[in-house]
Amino acid sequence: MTAGARWVVAVLCAAFLLWAAPAGAEETVSITEAGFSPDKLGVPTNAFGRATITSTAGPVPSPIRHVNVYGPAGVTLDLRGSGVCNKESLERLGTQACPANSRAGFGGGQGIYMIGKELVEEEYTIDFFLADNRPGHVSLLVYLTGSKPVSIEMVFPPAPVIQGPKPYGLGFSVEVPEIKVLPEASNASAKSAFLTLGAHNVAYYRMVHGKRKLFHVKGIILPKSCPRGGWPVASQFSFEDGSTVMAKRTVPCPRR
Repeated sequence: MTAGARWVVAVLCAAFLLWAAPAGAEETVSITEAGFSPDKLGVPTNAFGRATITSTAGPVPSPIRHVNVYGPAGVTLDLRGSGVCNKESLERLGTQACPANSRAGFGGGQGIYMIGKELVEEEYTIDFFLADNRPGHVSLLVYLTGSKPVSIEMVFPPAPVIQGPKPYGLGFSVEVPEIKVLPEASNASAKSAFLTLGAHNVAYYRMVHGKRKLFHVKGIILPKSCPRGGWPVASQFSFEDGSTVMAKRTVPCPRR
């Protein structure tokens, strides 16, 4: 083999190794829906999204261990009038332990795990509460529940609000613990997930000129402008098998 031929073979081998490396994850994530309601520039809103998770290696995706969700640049938070929920109380008493004005959203999806060679699917729900509402220190509590075929309740570690890399803005970072539904089952994973975040519908009272007046927590506030092509949003999923997937989508600009 000539030196030139050896060089070509080496390049092809290197390219194959790069293609086959863990960066080419066996899990795939697709954001099937993303948007804001109401969908108007510069107003308080609720953010919503939906995603599906699949695996090219089999019927059960690797369990999710970490998720970063990134919103569009220019989104701000106004949490005046909101409350906070205590993690220990949430673990002990469930959602009734959290003040109504600490609710930050809800979600759910379809979970999946294996018992022996049998596949078991289970619907789950997620409730989001503010764990800290101080500017620069905002974090969320994530409360996951499932009931059929097996009852499960767990609280994730506090999820901080983060600043995403360009071209993204504020988001949040969730550490997902191992979810063991049954001792003999594999760690649970997710086939789908949806969420709605925002405190736009949360109301509170405060005294104004000696009178009790109703206000609404603004929560998430959309930017006053939208770039040509729309707002970019993304979710970065890290899996138990060491792979990481970044799913992206563009939310169209509001109609004027």
